[in-house]
Amino acid sequence: MKKMILSSAGFETQAIRNAFLEFVGKNPQEIHALWIPTAANSPAAIAVLPGCMNDLLDIGIPAENIKIFDLHRAMTFEELSAFDAVYFTGGSPQYLLERINDTGFCKPLCEFAENGGVYVGVSAGSIVAAGNLPNNLGYLKATLNVHLESGTVPGVFDNVLVSQIDLTDKTAVVIHGDLYEII
Repeated sequence: MKKMILSSAGFETQAIRNAFLEFVGKNPQEIHALWIPTAANSPAAIAVLPGCMNDLLDIGIPAENIKIFDLHRAMTFEELSAFDAVYFTGGSPQYLLERINDTGFCKPLCEFAENGGVYVGVSAGSIVAAGNLPNNLGYLKATLNVHLESGTVPGVFDNVLVSQIDLTDKTAVVIHGDLYEII
């Protein structure tokens, strides 16, 4: 069952943090996360990486339970299964999606997501899961716009009927199985 959080800016609200903890279903000290900063390929994106790492640390995940992985190779589903969550940072969605597809990471990542692993996207990490780019991960049919001043009204939506979603830095799309909701 899919458990995904597609955000503009990470764990900016208690509702987003709560959704993550509910999805993982473990005490934060027991959570193991794979942190993927690959999209951060510009100085501006690199500058926000500490805040992304702090999302996981501030929620109570020990640093030793967070593995940094830069998509320099594929990872098998078995390797990926050692983690409860995969956290993709922001940066260039095009570059991130290219690395996911070129390394063959797409197949084990999709298997991970379909088997209860939690997918967290921040900005670019969210866009690659949406309908913005060709050969995207295909979890959200709509085009996803991030970092906006005004966003789409929170609530449940139909993934087939909605064509565009606008997120502020305080909102996120949460996918739980077949339920799609903006919180």
